Amino acid sequence: MASPTREIATAIEQAQRVADMYADAEQVLLQRIAARVADGVDQADEDLYAWEAARLAELAQLRKEAERIIGRLQRAAKAAARKSVLGAWAAGMDQAVINAVLGVHDAKVRKRLEQVLRDARRLGSEKLINPGQGVDELARQTIEKIAAVELAALRAVDDIYRQVIAETAGRALTGAQTRREAAQEALARLAARGVTGIGPPDTIRRWNLESYVEMAMRTATARAAVDGHLATLRDAGIDLVIVSTTPYSCSRCDPWEGKVLSQRGGSGDREEVNLLTNEPVTVRVTATVEQARLAGLLHPGCRHSLSAYLPGVTRAAAKPATSGSYDDAQQVRRRMRQAREWERRAAAALTPEVKKKALATAREYRADARRISTSKGLPRPR
Repeated sequence: MASPTREIATAIEQAQRVADMYADAEQVLLQRIAARVADGVDQADEDLYAWEAARLAELAQLRKEAERIIGRLQRAAKAAARKSVLGAWAAGMDQAVINAVLGVHDAKVRKRLEQVLRDARRLGSEKLINPGQGVDELARQTIEKIAAVELAALRAVDDIYRQVIAETAGRALTGAQTRREAAQEALARLAARGVTGIGPPDTIRRWNLESYVEMAMRTATARAAVDGHLATLRDAGIDLVIVSTTPYSCSRCDPWEGKVLSQRGGSGDREEVNLLTNEPVTVRVTATVEQARLAGLLHPGCRHSLSAYLPGVTRAAAKPATSGSYDDAQQVRRRMRQAREWERRAAAALTPEVKKKALATAREYRADARRISTSKGLPRPR
Protein backbone atom coordinates (compact mmCIF):
# COMPACT_ATOMS: atom_id res chain seq x y z
CA MET A 1 0.00 0.00 0.00
CA ALA A 2 1.45 3.39 -0.98
CA SER A 3 2.21 5.63 1.93
CA PRO A 4 4.44 8.69 2.40
CA THR A 5 4.77 8.00 6.15
CA ARG A 6 8.57 7.81 5.94
CA GLU A 7 8.67 10.99 3.91
CA ILE A 8 6.52 12.78 6.51
CA ALA A 9 8.89 11.68 9.28
CA THR A 10 11.86 12.89 7.22
CA ALA A 11 10.09 16.18 6.52
CA ILE A 12 9.50 16.71 10.25
CA GLU A 13 13.20 16.07 10.90
CA GLN A 14 14.13 18.64 8.24
CA ALA A 15 11.75 21.13 9.84
CA GLN A 16 13.44 20.58 13.18
CA ARG A 17 16.87 21.19 11.65
CA VAL A 18 15.76 24.58 10.34
CA ALA A 19 14.20 25.36 13.74
CA ASP A 20 17.49 24.40 15.42
CA MET A 21 19.22 27.09 13.36
CA TYR A 22 16.90 29.65 14.93
CA ALA A 23 17.35 28.19 18.41
CA ASP A 24 21.12 28.60 18.06
CA ALA A 25 20.69 32.17 16.80
CA GLU A 26 18.37 32.95 19.71
CA GLN A 27 21.08 31.88 22.17
CA VAL A 28 23.64 34.05 20.40
CA LEU A 29 21.29 37.05 20.56
CA LEU A 30 20.75 36.51 24.29
CA GLN A 31 24.51 36.27 24.78
CA ARG A 32 24.94 39.62 23.02
CA ILE A 33 22.26 41.20 25.22
CA ALA A 34 23.82 39.78 28.39
CA ALA A 35 27.30 40.99 27.41
CA ARG A 36 26.12 44.57 26.98
CA VAL A 37 24.06 44.51 30.16
CA ALA A 38 27.10 43.24 32.09
CA ASP A 39 29.28 46.15 30.97
CA GLY A 40 30.03 48.18 34.10
CA VAL A 41 27.41 46.34 36.15
CA ASP A 42 29.82 45.82 39.07
CA GLN A 43 31.29 49.32 39.18
CA ALA A 44 30.01 50.51 42.52
CA ASP A 45 31.27 54.05 42.03
CA GLU A 46 29.38 54.52 38.78
CA ASP A 47 26.17 56.50 39.06
CA LEU A 48 23.14 54.27 38.44
CA TYR A 49 21.53 56.71 36.03
CA ALA A 50 24.81 57.11 34.17
CA TRP A 51 25.08 53.31 33.85
CA GLU A 52 21.51 53.12 32.55
CA ALA A 53 22.12 55.89 30.01
CA ALA A 54 25.38 54.29 28.85
CA ARG A 55 23.70 50.93 28.32
CA LEU A 56 20.81 52.44 26.34
CA ALA A 57 23.29 54.35 24.21
CA GLU A 58 24.61 50.98 23.04
CA LEU A 59 21.21 49.95 21.70
CA ALA A 60 22.07 51.00 18.13
CA GLN A 61 25.21 48.85 18.15
CA LEU A 62 23.30 45.90 19.59
CA ARG A 63 20.72 46.25 16.85
CA LYS A 64 23.43 46.18 14.18
CA GLU A 65 24.83 42.98 15.68
CA ALA A 66 21.35 41.48 15.75
CA GLU A 67 20.73 42.49 12.13
CA ARG A 68 23.91 40.72 11.02
CA ILE A 69 23.06 37.55 12.96
CA ILE A 70 19.44 37.39 11.80
CA GLY A 71 20.33 38.39 8.23
CA ARG A 72 22.77 35.50 7.83
CA LEU A 73 20.27 33.17 9.44
CA GLN A 74 17.43 34.26 7.17
CA ARG A 75 19.42 33.66 3.99
CA ALA A 76 20.40 30.15 5.05
CA ALA A 77 16.92 29.34 6.38
CA LYS A 78 15.10 30.48 3.22
CA ALA A 79 17.29 28.25 1.06
CA ALA A 80 16.82 25.33 3.44
CA ALA A 81 13.05 25.89 3.57
CA ARG A 82 12.64 25.85 -0.20
CA LYS A 83 14.85 22.79 -0.55
CA SER A 84 12.92 20.97 2.19
CA VAL A 85 9.49 21.73 0.73
CA LEU A 86 10.42 20.79 -2.84
CA GLY A 87 12.28 17.71 -1.62
CA ALA A 88 9.34 16.55 0.50
CA TRP A 89 7.00 16.97 -2.48
CA ALA A 90 9.27 14.97 -4.80
CA ALA A 91 9.77 12.28 -2.16
CA GLY A 92 6.02 11.95 -1.74
CA MET A 93 5.63 11.53 -5.50
CA ASP A 94 8.36 8.89 -5.62
CA GLN A 95 6.80 6.97 -2.74
CA ALA A 96 3.50 6.82 -4.60
CA VAL A 97 5.27 5.00 -7.44
CA ILE A 98 7.61 2.80 -5.40
CA ASN A 99 5.14 1.36 -2.89
CA ALA A 100 1.76 1.61 -4.58
CA VAL A 101 1.97 -1.88 -6.01
CA LEU A 102 3.21 -3.69 -2.90
CA GLY A 103 -0.28 -4.71 -1.82
CA VAL A 104 -1.24 -5.99 -5.30
CA HIS A 105 -0.46 -9.68 -5.70
CA ASP A 106 -1.92 -10.09 -9.16
CA ALA A 107 1.03 -9.65 -11.56
CA LYS A 108 -0.99 -8.14 -14.42
CA VAL A 109 -2.77 -5.64 -12.20
CA ARG A 110 0.51 -4.74 -10.48
CA LYS A 111 2.33 -4.13 -13.76
CA ARG A 112 -0.48 -2.03 -15.18
CA LEU A 113 -0.77 0.06 -12.03
CA GLU A 114 2.97 0.62 -11.83
CA GLN A 115 3.12 1.91 -15.39
CA VAL A 116 0.20 4.29 -14.83
CA LEU A 117 1.82 5.66 -11.68
CA ARG A 118 5.21 6.14 -13.34
CA ASP A 119 3.57 8.07 -16.16
CA ALA A 120 1.77 10.22 -13.59
CA ARG A 121 5.05 10.78 -11.73
CA ARG A 122 6.72 12.08 -14.88
CA LEU A 123 3.75 14.34 -15.59
CA GLY A 124 3.89 15.67 -12.03
CA SER A 125 7.60 16.43 -12.33
CA GLU A 126 6.85 18.66 -15.29
CA LYS A 127 3.87 20.44 -13.75
CA LEU A 128 4.71 20.56 -10.04
CA ILE A 129 1.14 21.67 -9.58
CA ASN A 130 -1.50 20.53 -7.10
CA PRO A 131 -4.94 22.09 -7.64
CA GLY A 132 -5.50 24.75 -5.01
CA GLN A 133 -1.90 24.87 -3.85
CA GLY A 134 1.12 24.05 -5.98
CA VAL A 135 4.45 23.12 -4.50
CA ASP A 136 6.01 26.38 -5.68
CA GLU A 137 3.25 28.34 -3.99
CA LEU A 138 3.67 26.28 -0.82
CA ALA A 139 7.41 26.97 -0.82
CA ARG A 140 6.78 30.68 -1.41
CA GLN A 141 4.34 30.89 1.50
CA THR A 142 6.79 29.11 3.79
CA ILE A 143 9.60 31.48 2.87
CA GLU A 144 7.28 34.46 3.46
CA LYS A 145 6.50 33.20 6.97
CA ILE A 146 10.18 32.81 7.74
CA ALA A 147 10.99 36.23 6.27
CA ALA A 148 8.37 37.79 8.56
CA VAL A 149 10.44 36.65 11.53
CA GLU A 150 13.23 39.17 10.90
CA LEU A 151 11.51 42.42 11.86
CA ALA A 152 9.66 40.84 14.78
CA ALA A 153 12.90 39.32 16.12
CA LEU A 154 14.79 42.62 15.87
CA ARG A 155 11.96 44.40 17.66
CA ALA A 156 11.95 41.71 20.35
CA VAL A 157 15.72 42.09 20.90
CA ASP A 158 15.21 45.85 21.41
CA ASP A 159 12.34 45.24 23.84
CA ILE A 160 14.26 42.64 25.87
CA TYR A 161 17.33 44.87 26.18
CA ARG A 162 15.33 47.93 27.22
CA GLN A 163 13.29 45.92 29.70
CA VAL A 164 16.35 44.37 31.35
CA ILE A 165 18.04 47.77 31.70
CA ALA A 166 14.89 49.37 33.15
CA GLU A 167 14.24 46.54 35.59
CA THR A 168 17.88 46.42 36.69
CA ALA A 169 17.97 50.15 37.37
CA GLY A 170 14.62 50.10 39.14
CA ARG A 171 15.46 47.24 41.49
CA ALA A 172 18.99 48.41 42.21
CA LEU A 173 17.66 51.87 43.06
CA THR A 174 15.74 50.46 46.05
CA GLY A 175 18.92 48.90 47.42
CA ALA A 176 17.26 45.49 47.76
CA GLN A 177 19.54 44.00 45.09
CA THR A 178 22.88 44.76 43.55
CA ARG A 179 22.91 45.73 39.90
CA ARG A 180 24.31 42.32 38.97
CA GLU A 181 21.66 40.45 40.96
CA ALA A 182 18.86 42.55 39.49
CA ALA A 183 20.24 42.19 35.94
CA GLN A 184 20.65 38.41 36.27
CA GLU A 185 17.12 38.00 37.59
CA ALA A 186 15.65 40.04 34.73
CA LEU A 187 17.75 38.22 32.12
CA ALA A 188 16.82 34.80 33.49
CA ARG A 189 13.11 35.57 33.39
CA LEU A 190 13.19 36.94 29.85
CA ALA A 191 15.53 34.19 28.60
CA ALA A 192 13.09 31.58 29.90
CA ARG A 193 10.47 33.07 27.59
CA GLY A 194 12.88 33.56 24.70
CA VAL A 195 12.79 36.02 21.81
CA THR A 196 9.00 36.24 21.49
CA GLY A 197 6.46 38.32 19.64
CA ILE A 198 6.79 36.27 16.46
CA GLY A 199 3.79 35.44 14.29
CA PRO A 200 0.92 37.10 12.43
CA PRO A 201 -0.36 40.21 14.25
CA ASP A 202 -3.96 38.98 14.17
CA THR A 203 -3.18 35.83 16.15
CA ILE A 204 -3.53 35.56 19.92
CA ARG A 205 -0.46 33.42 20.44
CA ARG A 206 2.93 35.12 20.17
CA TRP A 207 5.59 32.55 19.39
CA ASN A 208 9.28 32.50 20.12
CA LEU A 209 11.78 32.14 17.28
CA GLU A 210 12.32 28.39 17.33
CA SER A 211 8.70 27.38 17.98
CA TYR A 212 7.31 29.57 15.20
CA VAL A 213 9.80 28.41 12.58
CA GLU A 214 9.35 24.78 13.61
CA MET A 215 5.57 25.14 13.29
CA ALA A 216 5.81 26.79 9.86
CA MET A 217 8.32 24.25 8.55
CA ARG A 218 6.50 21.20 9.94
CA THR A 219 3.24 22.35 8.39
CA ALA A 220 4.76 23.07 4.98
CA THR A 221 7.06 20.06 4.59
CA ALA A 222 4.55 17.51 5.85
CA ARG A 223 1.90 18.97 3.57
CA ALA A 224 4.31 18.89 0.63
CA ALA A 225 5.05 15.20 1.24
CA VAL A 226 1.35 14.35 1.33
CA ASP A 227 0.37 16.62 -1.57
CA GLY A 228 3.14 15.33 -3.82
CA HIS A 229 1.95 11.82 -3.07
CA LEU A 230 -1.70 12.72 -3.74
CA ALA A 231 -0.84 14.54 -6.96
CA THR A 232 0.74 11.42 -8.43
CA LEU A 233 -2.21 9.26 -7.40
CA ARG A 234 -4.69 11.76 -8.77
CA ASP A 235 -2.87 12.08 -12.10
CA ALA A 236 -2.95 8.29 -12.30
CA GLY A 237 -6.74 8.38 -11.92
CA ILE A 238 -6.73 7.15 -8.30
CA ASP A 239 -9.25 9.20 -6.34
CA LEU A 240 -9.68 7.20 -3.13
CA VAL A 241 -7.11 7.19 -0.32
CA ILE A 242 -6.99 5.60 3.12
CA VAL A 243 -5.72 7.14 6.34
CA SER A 244 -2.77 5.35 7.93
CA THR A 245 -2.62 4.01 11.48
CA THR A 246 0.13 5.07 13.86
CA PRO A 247 1.31 3.63 17.17
CA TYR A 248 -0.09 6.66 19.01
CA SER A 249 -2.23 9.58 17.90
CA CYS A 250 -4.16 12.53 19.28
CA SER A 251 -7.92 12.90 19.68
CA ARG A 252 -8.18 14.88 16.43
CA CYS A 253 -6.66 12.07 14.36
CA ASP A 254 -8.00 8.95 16.07
CA PRO A 255 -11.46 9.08 14.41
CA TRP A 256 -9.86 9.13 10.94
CA GLU A 257 -7.52 6.14 11.18
CA GLY A 258 -8.37 3.49 8.58
CA LYS A 259 -11.05 5.66 6.97
CA VAL A 260 -11.37 6.03 3.19
CA LEU A 261 -11.34 9.58 1.81
CA SER A 262 -11.96 11.03 -1.61
CA GLN A 263 -9.74 13.58 -3.33
CA ARG A 264 -12.37 14.89 -5.72
CA GLY A 265 -15.70 13.20 -5.06
CA GLY A 266 -18.07 13.37 -2.11
CA SER A 267 -18.73 11.15 0.89
CA GLY A 268 -21.07 8.20 1.33
CA ASP A 269 -21.32 4.76 -0.29
CA ARG A 270 -19.80 4.49 -3.77
CA GLU A 271 -19.86 1.75 -6.34
CA GLU A 272 -16.31 0.92 -7.43
CA VAL A 273 -14.70 -1.89 -9.40
CA ASN A 274 -12.76 -4.61 -7.59
CA LEU A 275 -9.33 -4.48 -9.26
CA LEU A 276 -8.83 -8.22 -8.81
CA THR A 277 -12.19 -9.55 -9.95
CA ASN A 278 -13.58 -6.65 -12.02
CA GLU A 279 -16.81 -7.07 -10.04
CA PRO A 280 -18.66 -4.11 -8.50
CA VAL A 281 -17.96 -3.42 -4.83
CA THR A 282 -19.42 -0.87 -2.42
CA VAL A 283 -16.91 1.45 -0.71
CA ARG A 284 -17.83 3.67 2.24
CA VAL A 285 -16.18 7.08 1.76
CA THR A 286 -16.09 8.99 5.06
CA ALA A 287 -15.21 12.46 3.75
CA THR A 288 -13.07 14.38 1.30
CA VAL A 289 -9.40 14.93 2.02
CA GLU A 290 -10.01 18.65 2.52
CA GLN A 291 -12.87 18.01 4.97
CA ALA A 292 -10.64 15.70 7.00
CA ARG A 293 -7.88 18.32 7.05
CA LEU A 294 -10.29 20.99 8.22
CA ALA A 295 -11.39 18.64 11.02
CA GLY A 296 -7.79 18.35 12.26
CA LEU A 297 -6.24 15.45 10.37
CA LEU A 298 -2.68 16.11 9.16
CA HIS A 299 -2.20 18.97 11.63
CA PRO A 300 1.34 20.36 12.19
CA GLY A 301 3.50 17.54 13.58
CA CYS A 302 0.94 14.87 12.60
CA ARG A 303 2.59 11.62 11.49
CA HIS A 304 -0.44 10.22 9.65
CA SER A 305 -0.34 9.79 5.90
CA LEU A 306 -2.78 9.07 3.07
CA SER A 307 -2.31 6.00 0.87
CA ALA A 308 -3.89 4.84 -2.35
CA TYR A 309 -7.07 2.91 -1.69
CA LEU A 310 -7.51 0.16 -4.29
CA PRO A 311 -10.95 -1.49 -4.10
CA GLY A 312 -10.68 -5.20 -3.51
CA VAL A 313 -6.97 -4.91 -2.70
CA THR A 314 -6.41 -2.44 0.12
CA ARG A 315 -7.12 -3.38 3.71
CA ALA A 316 -6.87 -1.04 6.70
CA ALA A 317 -3.69 -1.77 8.63
CA ALA A 318 -3.89 -2.90 12.24
CA LYS A 319 -2.73 -0.36 14.79
CA PRO A 320 0.95 -1.05 15.58
CA ALA A 321 1.62 -2.25 19.09
CA THR A 322 3.49 0.18 21.32
CA SER A 323 3.96 0.86 25.00
CA GLY A 324 3.87 4.61 24.38
CA SER A 325 0.93 6.98 23.99
CA TYR A 326 0.25 10.40 22.54
CA ASP A 327 0.52 11.86 26.05
CA ASP A 328 3.97 10.25 26.41
CA ALA A 329 5.07 11.88 23.16
CA GLN A 330 3.79 15.25 24.37
CA GLN A 331 5.64 14.75 27.65
CA VAL A 332 8.88 14.23 25.71
CA ARG A 333 8.26 17.43 23.77
CA ARG A 334 7.62 19.33 27.01
CA ARG A 335 10.92 18.10 28.45
CA MET A 336 12.74 19.23 25.32
CA ARG A 337 11.12 22.67 25.51
CA GLN A 338 12.22 22.93 29.13
CA ALA A 339 15.75 21.91 28.15
CA ARG A 340 15.88 24.65 25.51
CA GLU A 341 14.54 27.16 28.04
CA TRP A 342 17.47 26.43 30.38
CA GLU A 343 19.90 26.58 27.50
CA ARG A 344 18.63 30.11 26.82
CA ARG A 345 19.09 30.91 30.50
CA ALA A 346 22.68 29.69 30.24
CA ALA A 347 23.24 31.96 27.22
CA ALA A 348 22.03 34.94 29.25
CA ALA A 349 24.07 34.09 32.37
CA LEU A 350 26.31 36.79 33.78
CA THR A 351 28.56 34.47 35.80
CA PRO A 352 30.17 31.06 35.15
CA GLU A 353 28.34 29.66 38.19
CA VAL A 354 24.90 30.63 36.90
CA LYS A 355 25.75 29.31 33.43
CA LYS A 356 27.02 25.99 34.81
CA LYS A 357 23.87 25.47 36.87
CA ALA A 358 21.59 26.32 33.92
CA LEU A 359 23.41 23.92 31.57
CA ALA A 360 23.23 21.14 34.18
CA THR A 361 19.47 21.64 34.46
CA ALA A 362 19.14 21.57 30.65
CA ARG A 363 21.05 18.29 30.52
CA GLU A 364 18.73 16.80 33.15
CA TYR A 365 15.66 17.67 31.08
CA ARG A 366 17.23 16.23 27.92
CA ALA A 367 18.18 13.04 29.77
CA ASP A 368 14.63 12.74 31.11
CA ALA A 369 13.23 13.17 27.58
CA ARG A 370 15.52 10.39 26.31
CA ARG A 371 14.56 8.15 29.22
CA ILE A 372 10.83 8.54 28.52
CA SER A 373 11.24 7.99 24.77
CA THR A 374 13.39 4.88 25.29
CA SER A 375 11.08 3.31 27.87
CA LYS A 376 7.97 4.00 25.75
CA GLY A 377 9.43 3.07 22.38
CA LEU A 378 9.10 6.61 21.00
CA PRO A 379 11.42 8.31 18.48
CA ARG A 380 14.59 9.57 20.12
CA PRO A 381 14.39 13.35 20.65
CA ARG A 382 16.96 15.62 19.02
